[in-house]
Amino acid sequence: MRFVEYSHRHAAAIIAADESLKERYDQFTDALRSITDEELVADFLEKKAEHNARGTSFKSMTPSINSILKNRMLAIEGWKAEVDIFNDDEDLIGNTEWHLDFACDDAFCVEVAFNHGEAIAWNLLKPVLSCELNHVKKAVQGQIGIYVCATDNMKVSSNIDAASGSYEKVLRYLPPMMNQLTIPMMIIGLEPFETFKVNSDADIVYADPIIDASLLSKKVMLTLKPDYSTFKGTVTDIIISDENAETQIVVQKSKNNKKAFAQRMIQFLEIV
Repeated sequence: MRFVEYSHRHAAAIIAADESLKERYDQFTDALRSITDEELVADFLEKKAEHNARGTSFKSMTPSINSILKNRMLAIEGWKAEVDIFNDDEDLIGNTEWHLDFACDDAFCVEVAFNHGEAIAWNLLKPVLSCELNHVKKAVQGQIGIYVCATDNMKVSSNIDAASGSYEKVLRYLPPMMNQLTIPMMIIGLEPFETFKVNSDADIVYADPIIDASLLSKKVMLTLKPDYSTFKGTVTDIIISDENAETQIVVQKSKNNKKAFAQRMIQFLEIV
């Protein structure tokens, strides 16, 4: 998997200056990078089949990302999953959802968040609670937070609900919450898959589509490079240039909205 990173409160510099922190951070990011498109598709199709057999809905790639990443991290000594933030032996807070997705060696506290955008502030605060002093006894005392989420384009390619949070939105939360987000934190935004996407019907659509005369008169959905914008309409013409042999597809969305797209502009093509 590919991702982008943003350093909050000099987290990147602090990690780079500490050999043990760098080793642990590299373990986490290497685990993310090692997740392949092929194993994501295989896991997604397996989970989809299980949901279909039960008659339950299933739509996005996020359960597969979560489960594969969890298996990766648990295979590394020192890392734990679904870690309690507090060790509440005095029953001050009761049975609540105060936990992190991952933590290691009282160094990194990790939250992987694909839920509703309104939960961004709370998800950002959980690593802070794990790293700062608190009146409630801690189970985890971290140093640096890691917050993982999808970029806007990843939301499209994974069929994640439009109301969910995103990397771009998280970055907009950081300046107004600077006084609350007092710990160093790395914000990681997962980028779209290179070879496939999950469409709105929870089907796998592969990249590098074949564009030929068989598409004429078909209704298609194009996902375009580089911004994952879409264009939906009926194919009215296929044009092959004699000069550079570049194929173009002409799609008519409405009476006055017809566009031609070169094949190199198209990331995904679906017949709808």
